[in-house]
Amino acid sequence: MKYIMTEEEAEYMQAYQGHFSRKLAMWAINNMTTKDSATGKEKKIPVVQVDDVMEILKANGIEIPYESKYDAWYLYMMTLNDYHDSLDTDKRRAKYIEETICDIDGDETNVLACFIAKMCNANMPIYWQDFI
Repeated sequence: MKYIMTEEEAEYMQAYQGHFSRKLAMWAINNMTTKDSATGKEKKIPVVQVDDVMEILKANGIEIPYESKYDAWYLYMMTLNDYHDSLDTDKRRAKYIEETICDIDGDETNVLACFIAKMCNANMPIYWQDFI
């Protein structure tokens, strides 16, 4: 399948250099759910604020580029929702974020690119004009 970028998405990418903006990260986070192990039903995890995530990274000796701040926020919330069994401590979550954002053979835009792929696979449109 060939991916075709819309004009609005291209405008967003130019404005944010392939990273999450605060508004897009918040939208992505607000759409996250996890499975309640007790009931088996879908549930929402309370949002950890971006500044708190930055403090968690700092407390674990992790430094990331400033432009990746909202990428890190998205990843942290994703670990709480999707990887809560294997990434069950802030230390593990912080290391995962560092390894994902600072991947030597990756691209600095991989976090957003993976999110876009997830949305495409879920047939969930991203209305880029809302985030420009």
